[in-house]
Amino acid sequence: MLQNHVDLAVLSTLRDVMETEYPALLTIFIRDSETRIMDLNGVIQASDFSPASAAQLHQLGMMAHSFKGSSSNMGAAHLAELCRQLEELVRGQAAISASRVTQLVEAIDYEFRAVREMFDIELQTTLIRH
Repeated sequence: MLQNHVDLAVLSTLRDVMETEYPALLTIFIRDSETRIMDLNGVIQASDFSPASAAQLHQLGMMAHSFKGSSSNMGAAHLAELCRQLEELVRGQAAISASRVTQLVEAIDYEFRAVREMFDIELQTTLIRH
């Protein structure tokens, strides 16, 4: 059920506050998130990816932190939580397995797809109303 992926009360508040700009907000979040997912995957799929690389872990942490904030603001609490978990994992930087990092990025990717489906429906519904 898609409602489990997005807090509908948050969307309702955003719809009320943003009014005519609400569809643009949804569109920007979707586009921005697609880029974030591609960037996260790009880091972990790079031939030189190593969970021992402080620079790569820092990069992943910054990406996860930023994605966490935007997801939370849009009511995608589980997506934000997965980003928080990735951020915390790479912050520790000790004995991190590449497979655990990959699992979290894959979970973020999967959860975003569910959130995106919900936002696509919301966007279509909103555009039909106006």
